[in-house]
Formats: sequence, C-alpha cells, structure tokens
Amino acid sequence: GCISTNSTTASGIIRFAASYLTNTFGFNPESALRASKYLGFETAEHPESVINLLRTAYGFSQADIFELVKLHPLIFGCRVGTIRPKIEFLISKGASSPRDVVDVVARHPRILHRSLEDVIIPDLGCSDEEFIAALKKGSKIFFSRATDSDVSWSLESNIAYALIRWPEKLGGSGRVKEVVEELKEMGFDPSSKIFVRALIVRRGYNEPTWRKKIDVYMSWGFKEEEVFGMFKRDPLCMARSEKKISAVVDFFVIKLGWEISVIAKDPPFLGRSLEKRFIPRDSVIQSLLSRGLIEKNSYCPKVFKHRDEVFLDRYVNCYKCADELLKLYGKGRDEPQLEELEGGSECS
Repeated sequence: GCISTNSTTASGIIRFAASYLTNTFGFNPESALRASKYLGFETAEHPESVINLLRTAYGFSQADIFELVKLHPLIFGCRVGTIRPKIEFLISKGASSPRDVVDVVARHPRILHRSLEDVIIPDLGCSDEEFIAALKKGSKIFFSRATDSDVSWSLESNIAYALIRWPEKLGGSGRVKEVVEELKEMGFDPSSKIFVRALIVRRGYNEPTWRKKIDVYMSWGFKEEEVFGMFKRDPLCMARSEKKISAVVDFFVIKLGWEISVIAKDPPFLGRSLEKRFIPRDSVIQSLLSRGLIEKNSYCPKVFKHRDEVFLDRYVNCYKCADELLKLYGKGRDEPQLEELEGGSECS
C-alpha cells in the first residue's frame, strides 16, 4: 500500500520530498531529510491528493492536516487508496471528528501502513467509544493478531479491560503477560476486581524497585510473607511512598505501641491521612483517656475506621466538652457546627 522508490532516482526524490515538507509544512531541514528517506514522491501530485482526500472527504481543516503531517509525515508514503479504508474504519468505530483521527494516528501511525485484513481486532467486549478512547491513549492490544500467544492470554475480561482502560500505565503486552503470571502465582484471581488494581500497581515497578519497596516494609519488622499478604488484601499498599509507609508505621508501632500486625491485617490504614485522620482522632482519644471518660482497652484500630460522623457521635458530641474536643480534632477538615454537638455526658 505504500509507495516504493527506484534506487537510481532515490536521491532526487529525497531532495524533492524534503523541499516539499520544508516549504509547505515548515519542517526544519534535518527533520525533512530524515522523513524524506522513507517517502516516494518526486512531484507534488501525490501529497496534494492525500491532502485533498483529508480535506474534501473527511472535513479536515488546514490546521488538522498540518498537525497530522507534522506528527506523521510518512502519511505521504501511503497511497490514497490505502489511507481511505483506515479512516473509514476509524469513523465506523466512533472517531467522530478529524481530531479523533489525528490523535489515533499520532499514537498508532502504523495503522496507515498495514492492511486491515492483517490486523485482527480481538473481540474484547468494549464499546466503540471505549475502543477509540483506548487507541487515543495508546493501547496496542487491538493491533495484535488474536492468534498470537502474546495476545490470546489477555482475552480474559479483566485483563483486557485493564489493557483498554489504562494502556499508559501498563505499556507493552509482553511485560504485562509476565506480571499476570506472577500475580496468578501469588494466588490472585484474574476474574476479581482487585486483580486489575494489583496488575496496575505491580506493572508500575521494575524488579529492583519492587524489591526495594518490600525491603522498606521488612525494615520495620514485617515478614516477607506478610508484605505479600498485605498486597493481596490491598494492592495499593505497595504504591505508597517510603515516607508515607514509615510515617504510618511509626505512628501505630512507636507512638501508640501497637503490634505491627494491626497494619499487616488491615493495609488500607496506609492509605489514610496521618494529619487529617490519625493525629486528630488520637488527640481526642488521648484527651478522653486522660479525663477517665473511656477505658484504655476501648482504644483500638476501629477508632480510625469510623466515618467522620460516626466518630464524632461516639467520641465528641456525646460529651458536654464537645467544643474542646472539636478543637483537638483539628482544623484540617470541615468542622460540624458546635450547636449540633451540645448535650451529652459532662467532661471532668
């Protein structure tokens, strides 16, 4: 489908094509020369026919055409008869504007250079809107043969969904396949929602960085199997920064003197805010303990799990000193009106 060149006239063709790109589209000489080595026209007739197709048949503006050529000058290396079915295909799948076509070609220029018959689109159960959105994000799964071993494994619904929805996070399917197998060995079920989360998190780290993340937990006394257990309960625990991990563990283990198993059994704690949840609530509980209003054994992890309104009902607005407790609760949140908290037991 693409124009070929004869070696005897190659240098003249390259010079003309480079001059055309420079004079018509403002390419710098180096970029024009580099692109022209892959083009095969020695008059303006062919590129003008491509431009005419884009403008008259598909409503591309001058700006759209300029941007498309700047992003992919090799479009002039393809015949009009090759370009037309590719654009028709994108339109049939939901590309509603020239802007959509430009975005897809920018991400997948090879769509213009390969026969649609050679590209078997896997049936991944996505809508046309999702298909175009995925292409614009750079998903490459649609450009692989469904018979290839590198793609057939991905047709499980959750894996395919992840590749369509987050191609920028997952990258090439080869590495994703390795991670999928690793997660299966850990005991993850590919049909579960948590699998997608684990896939995105694990794919975000190469092996040395992943190992370093495990070592951060182990430096605080977690066993390796506990770390993997936490990852299975809440994959996002491995996406937390070293600073956040250390701050939360220090709060529970050093400040409160609790066992590290509190976090191992409930890793979502690592995702909650130290400043907006843990410290304000601890201040309230410590005040209640010092006043003898609650028993020490009532200070347990679920204190930090309650929704704000539940926490306030149980530990603030049932006491007449609610205004003092509310001040301890901190300024890092929308504070309830004091009049809503009046009444209840007295503070001593």
